Amino acid sequence: MSVSWAISSPAELRAHHARDAEERAGPLPEDVRETLLPEAGAFRGGLLFTPPDPSPDAAIVYFHGGGFVAGSPVSHRGVTAWLAKLTGMRVLSGRYRLAPEHSFPAQRDDAVAACAALAAVGADRLILAGDSAGACVALWGLQGLDPDSRAKVAGLALLYGGFGGVAGGSIARRGTAENGLDAETLAIMYRRLGPAAEDAWPLDFADTVTAPAYVLAAELDAVFDDSALLFQRLGSRADSRLVVAAGQDHGFLKGAGRDPAATRELEALARWLRERARPVPSLPESC
Repeated sequence: MSVSWAISSPAELRAHHARDAEERAGPLPEDVRETLLPEAGAFRGGLLFTPPDPSPDAAIVYFHGGGFVAGSPVSHRGVTAWLAKLTGMRVLSGRYRLAPEHSFPAQRDDAVAACAALAAVGADRLILAGDSAGACVALWGLQGLDPDSRAKVAGLALLYGGFGGVAGGSIARRGTAENGLDAETLAIMYRRLGPAAEDAWPLDFADTVTAPAYVLAAELDAVFDDSALLFQRLGSRADSRLVVAAGQDHGFLKGAGRDPAATRELEALARWLRERARPVPSLPESC
């Protein structure tokens, strides 16, 4: 194999991940505007995707995957651009600091700063979203918000996430050194975040999450059990969903715009997100 997620250098893994994303990417929607946002204070910058006539008060903050060591808003621009198109909402794909150069809680802090940056431009209702490692970052960001900011979170979109599990049936069946999702490699990947992450995994605090969640698990994914277990621990909100993408593997949404399965799953997600982002009707004043 060309790289090893266990022993290759961060530079090698980042170059490999970027090549893979570019090879799998489909065309972007032509009517979605992409804007580069620079760093500003605690905000690490990112890409803002704006569809025609966007929702005035709801927006999505998205965090990319890449095993906490690779990836960027650029590598995931297909997913985020199509989310903007299909939901009619602005999508901020936020940059966050990568391991091993930056240990946890840097990723949590950067997620919180990205939420604040989007709220500052008028988004009263936020969706926190991410895929793979980015789904974990989204939950860390939620946990790091102050109570007023957390009250603005209308929903979570957690796409084939890795939430701290290093054992289980799906890992044993489908995890390999080549895909980087075997038990040994996952343990190494998580250790890159440093010792502070050991007590911060979403599987351990999922029962404190109150926002509705759309948890997408890929049927053939080695970390399928992470998504199923997380959903179980999130509680029994009637408006949450556990959705299984039949016949799909980890990272399949990178084909957005070209792969019909990716498009179909994003369309289903977009319908759920639009429902969550609707303003809550205010109660009539009593006489």
